[in-house]
Amino acid sequence: YARVEGREIISNLAKAAGLASMIATMRPDIDNPDEYVRNTTARAFAVVASALGIPELLPFLKAVTQSRASWQARHTGIKIVQQIAILIGCAILPHLKHLVDIVAHGLTDEEQKVRTITALAIAAMAEAAHPYGIESLDAVLR
Repeated sequence: YARVEGREIISNLAKAAGLASMIATMRPDIDNPDEYVRNTTARAFAVVASALGIPELLPFLKAVTQSRASWQARHTGIKIVQQIAILIGCAILPHLKHLVDIVAHGLTDEEQKVRTITALAIAAMAEAAHPYGIESLDAVLR
């Protein structure tokens, strides 16, 4: 019950404050050294994406997942995509190709944790879209 209420609060806050404010507020936690903080941030961003619409977040996600500053930022960006898939389920279908393209490069990242979360994110997207959308995964299925 507390989780649902938490999602509602984040969702309402995102709608009231707007995407720019939400990004500005949560941005420092994206590359936090503490993995728990980064995971919680990813979950919160997934709720924001659900509230404001995935297309609104795509440019931000693309930038974060390609961060040169830290592997933690790339990891969190890809974790956000995974959490979006888990949260919205089959509603991910219209955005599947874009999200796969955004995380695909993570499979060849030099950091093992980034490669692992990328595989988990792709699996979460495939599971959310099943039995549809397999063609959107062509870029990562070799």
